[in-house]
Formats: sequence, C-alpha cells, structure tokens
Amino acid sequence: MWRALARSVAPRATRGVRQAHNLSLDVTDSGVAMIRIDCVGEKQNTLSQQLMTDFEEVVGEIEGNPKVKAAVLISAKPGSWVAGADVKMIARLGSESAETVTAMAGTGQQSMDKLEAMQKRIPWVAAIDGPCLGGGLELALSCGYRIASTSSKTVLGVPEVMLGLLPGAGGTQRLPKLVGAPTALDMMLTGKNIKPARAKKMGLVDLVVDPSALERNAVATALQLASGEIKPKKRKQGWMDWFLESTPPGRYLLFSQASKKAMKATKGKYPAPPAILSCAKAGMEGGHMAGSTVERTEFGKLAVTPESAALRGLFFGTTAAKKNPFGAVERPVETIAVLGAGLMGAGIAEVSAAKDIRVLLKDRDLKGLSRGEKQIAGNVGGKLKKKRLSQYAHDTTISRVTGLTDDHASWKRHFSGADMVIEAVFEEMGVKHKVVREMEAVLPPHAIIASNTSTLPIGDIAKAAQRPENIVGMHYFSPVDKMPLLEVIPHATTSKEACAAAFDVGLRQGKTVIAVKDVPGFYVNRCLGPFLVEAMALLQRGADPIKINESLTDFGFMVGGITLADEVGIDVAHHVVNNLIGEPSEGYLGVRMDGADLKALEAFVDAGFLGRKSGKGFFDYSNPKEKKINPDAIKLMSGFVTDDSAKGLSKPELSERMVLRFMKEAIHCLEDGVISNPRDGDIGAVFGIAFPPFLGGPFSYLDTLGAQSVVDKLEALQKAHGDQFAPPALLVEHAKAGTTFHAAEE
Repeated sequence: MWRALARSVAPRATRGVRQAHNLSLDVTDSGVAMIRIDCVGEKQNTLSQQLMTDFEEVVGEIEGNPKVKAAVLISAKPGSWVAGADVKMIARLGSESAETVTAMAGTGQQSMDKLEAMQKRIPWVAAIDGPCLGGGLELALSCGYRIASTSSKTVLGVPEVMLGLLPGAGGTQRLPKLVGAPTALDMMLTGKNIKPARAKKMGLVDLVVDPSALERNAVATALQLASGEIKPKKRKQGWMDWFLESTPPGRYLLFSQASKKAMKATKGKYPAPPAILSCAKAGMEGGHMAGSTVERTEFGKLAVTPESAALRGLFFGTTAAKKNPFGAVERPVETIAVLGAGLMGAGIAEVSAAKDIRVLLKDRDLKGLSRGEKQIAGNVGGKLKKKRLSQYAHDTTISRVTGLTDDHASWKRHFSGADMVIEAVFEEMGVKHKVVREMEAVLPPHAIIASNTSTLPIGDIAKAAQRPENIVGMHYFSPVDKMPLLEVIPHATTSKEACAAAFDVGLRQGKTVIAVKDVPGFYVNRCLGPFLVEAMALLQRGADPIKINESLTDFGFMVGGITLADEVGIDVAHHVVNNLIGEPSEGYLGVRMDGADLKALEAFVDAGFLGRKSGKGFFDYSNPKEKKINPDAIKLMSGFVTDDSAKGLSKPELSERMVLRFMKEAIHCLEDGVISNPRDGDIGAVFGIAFPPFLGGPFSYLDTLGAQSVVDKLEALQKAHGDQFAPPALLVEHAKAGTTFHAAEE
C-alpha cells in the first residue's frame, strides 16, 4: 500500500516530494512528475480501493501543477509493479451484492478513462519492472507509453479469468485496440502471462530495457513525448484485422470461433469466458462507453458466482501455501542429486535446473542417463522453440545438469558436495534401503535424503538410515514438468530442518506444496483409491465405460476415470489400490476399499493391458488418430461383471457415486490428520488429480452441497450397497451443527 501521508512529509516537502499513503509524487526540475507506487506493508503492489483513492489525489495535483510536462508511473518496490487487483477486496464486496462490485468497477473505469484523457496534455509513461497483471496491466494500458524491463520477474497479462472474473477496469475495451482483437481475446480467455520480448513484438509495450536503465529511459521518453519528438505508437491494422474487427461478418466469425474454442476448453462450466466475449463484442460494436457499461455489469455478476468464489478460494489457498509451515531454512539447498534418470527423475532434475538449482543426475548406465538427458533437452528445447524461454535461459538450464553413471569414477566426489538427494528408483523397499545406505556413506552429514515414493512408508525407508532425521518424502506427480503438486511427507523422527528444506525446494521448483502424514497413499492417492474402486464397481455392475468416462468429464474433470487409469498406467493403478488394502489400525482403509473385485486390475496387468504406455488398456491406442474401446479389455472385464444394476444409471448418478467416495476419503484424511486443514485438501485434489477447479476442491464443494445433504446421499448408498459409503463421523458432526468445513477452518 502507499506510505502513510504523515510519514516523512515535512523533510520531503522541501524537495517537492508529496505522499499519498501508497504513492509518492516528486516533480523533477525538468518537469517530469515521478509517481512511485509502494503499497504499505505489502510485498507486492495491488490495485486496491485505497490505491485508487490515492491515485485520484495525485492525479489532481499533477493536473493543477503547470510545471508538469509529463509523468512516469513506476514502482518503489524492485521487481514488483502492480500484480493485479486486491482479490480480498473483491471477495469482500462480492459478499455484499453484485451491484456493490459493479459500482466499484465503475469507479475504476472512470479513473482509467480520466488517465487516458490526460495523455492529450500530459503524456504518461508506465515504467514496468516485475508483475504487471490484471488491474496493473489495465493501469498501464491507460498510459500513453509503456516500457518494460528485461527482468525475469517482469510479466504482463490479464489472469482474471482464472479467478472466474474479467478485466473490469477497461481492459476488455483497451486491450483489443492495442494488440488486436484475436490476440486480446486469447490473452483474456486463457489468462496467459506475456514476457517482455513477446509483449514488445505484439505491441503490448513500446520499449524493453535493462532494469538498471528503466527509470532513466522512462524519464527521457516522457520528455520526448512532451516535446513531440516522439509520438505514441499506433497499431498497424492489416486487412484481416480490419475485416475481423470492423465488419459485421468478420466480427461474427471472430466471436463465434472464439466462443466455440472457449466452450471446448471449459465445457461450459465457467461463466467468465462468455462474459469476456460479450464485453469485447459490445465495445467493438458500440464503442468504449457501451462496452464499459457491459464490462462493469458483467464483472459485478461474475464476482458473486459460486465459480468465482471457488476459484478465489483456491487462489487464497495457494497464496497461503507459499509460506513454509516448517519455518525458515537454516541451510538452503544449492545442489540436488537425483537418483534415476527415468520419467520422474528427469522431470525432477528439469524443474530444479530451471529454477537455478545445480543438479547431479545419476543413473546406472549411459543408456538410462541418455534417456533422461534427452527428455530434459526435448522439453527445454520445446520451450525455446515456442519462445517461452530465451536462448540464454535454455542454455543455462541445460548447463546446470551434470550427468553421472555408476561407472563414472568421480560420482562419489560430486555427491559429497550435495545438499539433498531425491531418489526416484524402483518402488521396492530393498532397493530404497540400499540407496539410503549407499548415499549416507558419501553425502555430507547435513544432506537430506528424499524419497519420491508414491506408495512406500517413509518411516520404513528411514529404518535403514544412520541419520533417520534427514529422511523425508517428496512425492511428485507425473509428468513432473507439468503437474504442479508436491506432497512433502515427514516420518515420525524427520527433523524440522529437513522438512523446511524439502518444502523450500518444492516452492523454488515452482510447485504448490502441501505437507501430509506418512500413511499409505499419503493424501492424493489415498483419496484416489476408493474413487478408482468405485469406477471398477460400476463397470462390474454393467455400466458402460464410455458413459462412466463422459459422466466425469460432464461433471468437470479433464479426463474420465477410465481414461485416467489408462493414462496413469493400469499397473500403477493396481499397485496404488492394493497398497491401500488392509486394517485401519495399521493405517490402511479397510472397508473403505470395498465394492469391487480388484482381481480385474490384476487380470489386465497379466494380459499386458497397461494403458497408453503399452498401446492397449481399456482403450486401444494402436491408431494415434483414433482412440477406441479395446474389445479384448471388454471381453476380459465381462468375466468380472456380477449384475447389471448400474447399467441404467444416468451420468450424474455415475459421477456422484465416484466423487462421493473421493470426498468421503478426503474427510477421513482430515479426521486422521493426514492433512492439516481443508485448504490443503482442496489444493491437493485440484492440483494433484485436477478435481474441477470451478468447484474449489472437495471441501469447498462439500460446503456448497451442505454437510447434511452429503450425509443423506451417503447413507442412502450405504443402505443400498454397503459400508464403503458410510459417512465419516466428522461429516456427521458438521451436519448436526450446520457448519461448513472452511468456516470451521477460519
């Protein structure tokens, strides 16, 4: 926020510096008004009501000062321009009414319109260093000229759609005019971030300079604009741009195609994309004022939708998850050794090297190592080709990975300088114990040994260690470079320092990290087990696999349960499910894994139907252009069909049974301390298996449905099908008290 008006006003006044809470204003001798944004007590600047009030005050001073020739809007926080609107403010106003949010958006629009109108007399230059997102970019769009720094922290974009919202301060109107409607719609509908070089090429910014030269260039440019030596650049409109933006047939084509693409991506579950299209279309057809009216109205409507509330909840959750629950790291990890250059190991090495961590990647032989290095080179090279990485970033990422093999004479010397080893070797306890003993013999005493196991207890792995306090679990999800979640799993005697270091490494790798208890399946796989069992149960009671798949995608999952088993690997699914079977007294799920004959999965594995990786699973992947049901799999499954009681179930009934078992296990995890709070449960589900984000996660969805409603559904299914559906005691408590999970958390 802006620095308090009372702070340092007297000593600064002699130098012409004025304070307005979160802003400072200083007019230079050359007539350039330097406006510095510095949100008080915040690491990042955000566009709040207070900031806009302060901005109005400063703009009024500039307008009334005849000495001001031009203005530069810059941040006083290095590496932070304006990271977007204050989401808490939007949530607070949204709890009142849509009209309240609409009025707030209208005030923001008026401020931006006023700033844009000032350009005719006083040119403004936005000097951008760090995130320039959402309301921050809308502020920059209202300035006549934009200069961005080359800092790796500098990104531009309008990510409001990811919060179930839209750019509500004129963004849907100004962005299409600046970069062209197709590009603007793509930015607004995807929420993608734009790097400075790309922003310059597309016309989003006018100049890109080194961070050290940003202020100097901004001042010089402001004076040149004021004198008329240079003029704000105008977009060159080609004939296709003219056709799409200025003719009725072109606009029809543009918006119909954009709508189809958005509908395909969102399956109609998110109200923000059609609202964004409506705003942009209104502005292109009726002008800025007409478009602005639609924009603020739609913004108000979206702010009170359950979808936006759920997405904002995830935003708050992921923001809170960036704080290390184990405290500050005493000895930051600088070098990570990764054992195993397979799919997982190479992925862990890649995400580490991409974030400036030195990596030692070791495999048994050159063949295994080469496969891993090829994977890394291919992924990083693909980002370079798509211009998501600079040549320098590509080269430095690759250079941070040192490949080693068992017969490499110096591997022990290299490992003697490692701060952490992450093993991604075969899932067998004997192999894990051998790794622990071998690593402890060569690693320095402070080094942490982390296991990427998805099934084996971390405490059991630590039994082979001389320093068990240095053993911790770090469960990544495949593919590591794309899946955002990391589960950090301490066992009973893992040190706080080891936990803090593991959590810190995950954050530095760009992961969303949650800490979970050392139990079979940890959190995500523990919930996934009953979910997969119910899918098998429905198949064995006559439900069509395609219908099961479609029921889950209609519900909001990216893929159906049958496809998920094929993608993960049926052998892996078999392993995960069987790892959860056992007595609850020993940490297993007991009756909660009942409902299906799991020998069916074993039969699939024996037949070689492992899913996509083997070419056949429930589906046949032999033709890359056509995925179809594997008839041999259906024939095999028919031997396990017990009745046709699920054959006539509707898609909503099918998805409800599977989702209820997932949510039920999530509640058990909260009961048993596997997760520490509902927030982590939601984050783990959304970022671990893509539980529909617009529902906010299992606990957010439970709160939407109401605890009593879910209890009633589970009790009916329990009566009809068995105790695997018995409602958890914690859920029953919430139902009796009429409370929600997230309210209880707060």
